[in-house]
Amino acid sequence: MKRLPPTLREKRRYILVRIIPGTISADERELYYAVADCITSLYGDTVAALMHAATIRREGDYLILRCRRGWETKLCSAVATVRMVTSTPVHLETCAISGTIKALRKQIRPQKKGDPFVCTINSEERDGIRYPDGKIDLIRRDMKGQEVVFLTQDDMEMFHATTTKSNGI
Repeated sequence: MKRLPPTLREKRRYILVRIIPGTISADERELYYAVADCITSLYGDTVAALMHAATIRREGDYLILRCRRGWETKLCSAVATVRMVTSTPVHLETCAISGTIKALRKQIRPQKKGDPFVCTINSEERDGIRYPDGKIDLIRRDMKGQEVVFLTQDDMEMFHATTTKSNGI
């Protein structure tokens, strides 16, 4: 069977979404279910069926979604309402919209590599990651799970934090 010419094909739009935090262990299917639930709860089943939303692939901290042309604004607003994926708090942020996947792949920023370390703040040892640009992510673990706390070098000096050792995270 021959392919349809471009003028007769269904036009689609691709949306690049950043997953915050990027360390979430959900796969494409679980992310799709979270987005589909938000589309259905926000707009209903009819709009969800007309939109033809789908996940294309996940690349690190980013997810590429697909929908029919003309529905991308509604999909972006539904993506913004996603709060939980597999009982893990998450925030999805729309980065770009394009007609091709190739154009979206150019928008994906490389992940920053950081050095793991352990620091002491108010006599509590905490694991963290120090990035070359001076930003620091502290990982706070307690009874409710773990949470990432974002700091800068100035914040560390304000707390009088001391770096003790590298732990090889």
